[in-house]
Amino acid sequence: MTIRIIGGEFRGRNLSTVPGRGTRPLLGQVREALFNILGDQIVDAQVWDLFAGTGANGIEALSRGARRVVFVEKANRALRILRDNLALLDEEDLDYEVVRGNAWDPLEDEDAPDIVFYDPPYTEVREDPTKSLARAARVVNALSDGGRLVFHFPEGVLDEDDLAELGDVDLRCWGGSAVALVRREPLPH
Repeated sequence: MTIRIIGGEFRGRNLSTVPGRGTRPLLGQVREALFNILGDQIVDAQVWDLFAGTGANGIEALSRGARRVVFVEKANRALRILRDNLALLDEEDLDYEVVRGNAWDPLEDEDAPDIVFYDPPYTEVREDPTKSLARAARVVNALSDGGRLVFHFPEGVLDEDDLAELGDVDLRCWGGSAVALVRREPLPH
């Protein structure tokens, strides 16, 4: 299976996916809708792609002008596909890093991100939605003022009331997937 970069400099390039059901990249129409919502916030943004899998979200962000993307993934198979997909971009001036590690925990030695794509395994979110929400809250706390968390999870597991503790939430559902766009409120000065 392949997926396509939807917009920006690398629009139309095909990306490989990881065989099996363990990695589920956002469908093209969902990714397109999300990037339309994010709009110009992507340009010059510091982006984290946590549970990166194929890297489709982070690569889409690079294609649309993100300043830097940090991809975090721990599965060896997914890391190989991710690195192959990044090699397709064939651009020396792109600023990205691939980190093999636990995507549940925010990166402490990185600049605060403007946008975080947060796509944990559905099974883990279903097994313990409360723990998943607490982990998402830690990521929201790592965001820059006004930054956005794009949290992808199975529809029906968390609702707007559950997510309200994270900040200003816009919950969207497509098929069996839900995506919460959470904005971190600027800290008072």
